[in-house]
Amino acid sequence: MPDLQTEKFFCNRCKGETNHFVRAEHQSESYDTKSGTGLSARYCVVECCGCENVALVKKTHFSEHYDYFEDPSTGEQHREALWDEEIYPPVTYRASPPWFDDLPDDTLREISAEIYKSLQSSSHYLATFGSRTLIDRLIVLTVGDKGNFPKGLKALEEEGKLSPQEREILNPVVEAGNAAAHRGWAPTKEQIAVILDTVEGLIHRLLVLPTLAEELKEAVPNRGSRSNAKNGKAVITVGDKIEAAPEDVRAIYDELAGKLVAQGDDVTLHPQKHYMAFRRNRNFASVQVYNQKRIVRVYLNLDPDNVELDSNMMRDVRQIGHFGTGDLEITIKTKKDVEKILKLIAASYAGS
Repeated sequence: MPDLQTEKFFCNRCKGETNHFVRAEHQSESYDTKSGTGLSARYCVVECCGCENVALVKKTHFSEHYDYFEDPSTGEQHREALWDEEIYPPVTYRASPPWFDDLPDDTLREISAEIYKSLQSSSHYLATFGSRTLIDRLIVLTVGDKGNFPKGLKALEEEGKLSPQEREILNPVVEAGNAAAHRGWAPTKEQIAVILDTVEGLIHRLLVLPTLAEELKEAVPNRGSRSNAKNGKAVITVGDKIEAAPEDVRAIYDELAGKLVAQGDDVTLHPQKHYMAFRRNRNFASVQVYNQKRIVRVYLNLDPDNVELDSNMMRDVRQIGHFGTGDLEITIKTKKDVEKILKLIAASYAGS
């Protein structure tokens, strides 16, 4: 096999320019006789020499698009053809953070996903005021809807969720969102990185770390006791937590799971990282296990406004971030509590 031609292109998997094998290539040219200009195009199937990621590259050159320079030693004039380059799938200059899937709110995940997609097409306007929208959503999830943005930030400070120093750091990000939305300003790639670093850091601290810390607490055995996790396995998923659950907590979970599955032959079980999903056409119950607290929580797809809420065990979580789907949160402390919510389980199942 003859040696393959190599060229440098951006690799989405390596996250930088690397040498690529040119596996296939097609060239075309068009010429406009009236203007005397032409367009050259190259279409290449390329493979990263390092990670073997495959991409399609389209390069185009307009006949009058050149860069002129002078040889410093001879003074001779030179020109270099300038090519525009597009890569498919689009270049991902910034990937979603590794904790992206741990965001305990569907809306927050969807907004974040759209921001990362917009960066693939260099849509810095969208990414900038999208970042402000993330802060808006974060405020709602942590301190509730305060009516407007300044009041929301003030509430974050008053409740100790945002320090004065963090507020100073956040102010330029907020102003960037205002400028993008109202004054037609778009940041550079470096500036959008600063904006996203700031917003992602705040979201991670307020929403992700508390949940991960809670799971860490579940994994660490109490003083004077031995871990229930078998073979020293870390308790990191809901399946691990169920396996390691104390006898009373496991009994509650088994009772609840039995009632959920008994709703119909079409119920299927889908283990997720942080919760156990019970699904018909869609999730109708999301179950979490808390071994240290000795409780089980279930989220049902019901409108809390249509339920007579028992404040001892039920909560409206439409504006509170949590894993799984469902606007009604129910905390179960005993097997008898399961019997109290059978009608609500049936209603959620029927609506799914």
